[in-house]
Amino acid sequence: MSGPVGDGASNQDVDLNLAPIIDCFTVLITYLLVTASFLTLSSVDVSVSATGTGAPPPESTGPPPMTMAIELKAGGNLEIQIRGGAENKKLSYNVPGETGGWNMALLTSRLQEIQGKWPAITEVSVTAEPAIIYKDIVSILHEIQNVMPKVYISG
Repeated sequence: MSGPVGDGASNQDVDLNLAPIIDCFTVLITYLLVTASFLTLSSVDVSVSATGTGAPPPESTGPPPMTMAIELKAGGNLEIQIRGGAENKKLSYNVPGETGGWNMALLTSRLQEIQGKWPAITEVSVTAEPAIIYKDIVSILHEIQNVMPKVYISG
């Protein structure tokens, strides 16, 4: 026999090349960091009854309270409706849309104007037509929350 049999044949040095593994993880981490910067998670703090029914309102002998409702319509139009008060008012403000979207500046100025006239109005109910995109609803809700303290979603 020309060589030793036994321990010499099974003893091999194995070198594990870690460079490709490190390269893969570097690319993966970079990909995750870049895609995470494009994700924006936002929450909309609105008041909705969990059961759909609330406690009955207390009996009131005074004038009905002032309420405000905003309806989002197709084409970028908004309609603000104000009802109630001592004179039982029914007012309607139209906020026409801009070319290609909603007129947020005019909406904000109308809401500030309404809040200046009637400071008792502190909440607004928002409804939207079925054709309105969810992303648009959320952006309008955020714009309304900059002026009004309480925003409700109604259906």
